Order: sequence, then structure tokens, then C-alpha cells
Amino acid sequence: MKKQNILIIESRSDLDIYDERYEGNTLKTILELQGVRAKSIEVVNEKMFVKALKIAQREHIKYVHISAHGTDEGFILTDDGFITWKDFDRIAWPILRGKCICFSSCSVGKGVGKLFDFHKSFCNAIVGPIRDISWGEGLVAYSAFYHRAQLYEKSSLQDVRVMNHIVGAGTFRLIESPYISSTYTIDGFIKHTE
Repeated sequence: MKKQNILIIESRSDLDIYDERYEGNTLKTILELQGVRAKSIEVVNEKMFVKALKIAQREHIKYVHISAHGTDEGFILTDDGFITWKDFDRIAWPILRGKCICFSSCSVGKGVGKLFDFHKSFCNAIVGPIRDISWGEGLVAYSAFYHRAQLYEKSSLQDVRVMNHIVGAGTFRLIESPYISSTYTIDGFIKHTE
């Protein structure tokens, strides 16, 4: 079995499920067209979320993509469980150390930086929107982001700028760890820094 480089964890609302709206498997298909191996898991509650996060401990996974409804205070699971940033730190530290976390969740970019108040080495970097986004905006922007993440000569900051050119200036934000802010290509090479 081939090793995956990106872990996609999706937790849709009950209405999303009813209306057959999803991002995870669509993003996985797009990535596979680009030759990128990804694993997509759908979770409905905190117990399943923790189990999915443990897959991220595999060293070949450099990007963890979380697709869920969100706010500046955290994100929401299918069972309406709300994961605050403090909860996320409790659940995910030190599992996500050394990873880049990408959120496709409305407004999380406004508050997710609080994770570095709990642990400066929580992860290497976080990408997330600072406004409400549609599933389509997230899918298009992250398709471009992961395409560019294959190139070591392009920095993650440049990749986020491209995302913002696609869906609107200032939509996505890169938050780097104060401990280690290196990000990696999808295959694990250190990306160029600006």
C-alpha cells in the first residue's frame, strides 16, 4: 500500500450529509489526479476525531486538512460537539507536532493562533480562512495550495497568496509556529522560506 502524504479529516453537519455536500473525497480525487496520495476520513464525534488524528502520527504525513464548520473559537463536529482551541490542544498535542494544519472551516484563521499560546511547537504552521467561505471556495483554494506544496522552491506564504488571489484578498492566513515554522513539500523536503 502506498503511503499517504496528506490526511483529510472531514466532519460535516447533518444538513451537509442530507444535501450530499462534502469536500474531503472531492479534494482527495483532485489530489490523486496530481499524483498526490491522500487519505480522507469522515468523523462524526470527538472519539472518531481523536482516532483519525492518530493516523497523522505517521511521519510521512506532512499536511493535516480539517474540513468542518468553524468559528474564531474552534470548529464543530457532526454531532454538534464544539472543539475549542483549548480542547484541540488537549486532543492533538503532540500528535500534530511537525505538521502543517490546513483548515477549511469558516473564520478559524481569526483564533486558531491561540494554539501556539498552549504549545509553541503544537505544529509547524496553520493555514485557515479569516472569513466565512463556501465549500467551493475552500476546495478550489486548497487544490491550488496542495498543487504548489509539491514545489520546494515555493514558500507556504507564496502558496497562501495564490489561494487569496483565487478566492479574494485576505481570505486565507498563514500562521507560523514561533518554535519551528518550516513547512515541507508534500513529499517531505523542506520548502523555501522567504
